[in-house]
Amino acid sequence: MSSRLRLSASIAALALGAVACTTSENGTPTARETTPSGPPSVSATTQPPPTVDIPARPAELKIDSIDPCTLMANDQLKQLKVNRTRSTVNKSEVFSGSKECVLDVTEQSSIYHYRLTAVTTEGIGPWLTGKRNVEAKLVIVGDYGAAQFFIPGEGPNPDNCTTSIDVAPGQQLMVSTDPISLRVFTQEQLCQMSQEAAGLALATLRASR
Repeated sequence: MSSRLRLSASIAALALGAVACTTSENGTPTARETTPSGPPSVSATTQPPPTVDIPARPAELKIDSIDPCTLMANDQLKQLKVNRTRSTVNKSEVFSGSKECVLDVTEQSSIYHYRLTAVTTEGIGPWLTGKRNVEAKLVIVGDYGAAQFFIPGEGPNPDNCTTSIDVAPGQQLMVSTDPISLRVFTQEQLCQMSQEAAGLALATLRASR
């Protein structure tokens, strides 16, 4: 009996050892398998677009009923060397039908024009969150936040530059400088001209309220 008891004890010990090994070995792969099944890491998902904090507006300046050509007084037109203004509408896919005013500068050695667009269907956010194929930054125009942007990669012959002011929720006043004469202005110059014109238009808009 003692031999049989010793044999039974040995078998029981082996069985317990097998259970212990099985439990240990099963636990390790289980831990590895649960890691991917949890919430996906940020790096494995689509990254959210970069955001820019747009400063609060000093006041809302709705432009639903504004004719952009009224946003430049005669002395402002002279300051910008504008010799003709033309009312039109935007023909782009995004802002189609938005009211515009083209300010021609054609009596200088370098020919260009400004374009004022009253956009009432979208704010400036998309310009600053990487949703558009533009190089953009936040600037301040008359205490209002504005998106300044241009199409990247234009090289020595930049196409234009736009300064778009956050005038009201879901609205923006876009002022672009479009060169007609080629290889005259740098990108920086066009952006400076656009921002100056935007500041003048904003001043007129604020004075009208």
